[in-house]
Amino acid sequence: MTSQKRPGFHSLPLAPLHPPFSAWGLYGPDDELGTLNLLTDEAVLAARSEIVTGKAISLNHPINFPLLPMNPERKPCSHRFNVKPLSNDDELDINTQSSSHWDGLRHVGYREGRLFYNGATQEDISGPNANERCGVQNLARKTIVSRGVLLDYRSWATEQGIHYDAFETHRITLNELLRCAEAQGTEFHQGDILLVRSGWTEDYNKRNDNEKYALAVRASRTFVGVENSLAMAEWHWNTGFAAVAGDTNAYEAWPPAQSASDSGLPLSLHEVFLAGWGMPIGEVWNLEDLAKECRKLRKWSFFLTSQPLDIPGGVASPCNAIAIL
Repeated sequence: MTSQKRPGFHSLPLAPLHPPFSAWGLYGPDDELGTLNLLTDEAVLAARSEIVTGKAISLNHPINFPLLPMNPERKPCSHRFNVKPLSNDDELDINTQSSSHWDGLRHVGYREGRLFYNGATQEDISGPNANERCGVQNLARKTIVSRGVLLDYRSWATEQGIHYDAFETHRITLNELLRCAEAQGTEFHQGDILLVRSGWTEDYNKRNDNEKYALAVRASRTFVGVENSLAMAEWHWNTGFAAVAGDTNAYEAWPPAQSASDSGLPLSLHEVFLAGWGMPIGEVWNLEDLAKECRKLRKWSFFLTSQPLDIPGGVASPCNAIAIL
């Protein structure tokens, strides 16, 4: 596979007035796909070689999982039946970010100026002059197909004697991710989709219903995730991931850590990944069955396909993701 040449991380931003670490304009001023431009026909063909057993594994939780979304501002799934004389229909009322989903490029913008990928504004998203710019329909119409790679951090951490609760702010360091990859014998290719298993699902399922409800209404939301650091952002960019996803609630550790950025604000990988690079972030994915099969085969790469919903102007979508080993 021929890699596309991209500027290095330290060349970002590409223009002096663009936000920190952004790659606006790399694929043209009107681009709305961001890092999904790496998913070329050539990349898809190369990913076919990852299929060795033909076993297909869903990476999706039920649409009504968890019992309550971890963000109290998001309503739980409501499922209604419409019984008609000769048939049945059903209706769903969901928040697109409640169960396994993709954060699209309209989800988080840079806090300073509230600017989204390639200069999209809040006025593009809502208000009298709103349009569909950078909506999640772009992910759906492009489709997300590539080589997927799982870093089973929870299993590696347990072997190393590292114990934590996934509902505390445990920051997975870059060094730990690299050591996990080395232990697995995992190599990365440009255009890969990186999945990180942190143990969020495992720790959630250990709790009873009362404890699960209590998690959702906490005054302070804390979760495991990759560390919020410039080194982590640089590695993601220079490695050339097309998208990232995890089993945890925000992919990155929450809340973000205070950084040494010029603004003095905590570094949010959501800002850099979504608004800066146009890179979708998958959250609350079900990686348990995949991790078991990867450990069984001693193989942590696979063919990955995901078909988001075509919601014109949408912010996010259920991921509808499948790994084929």
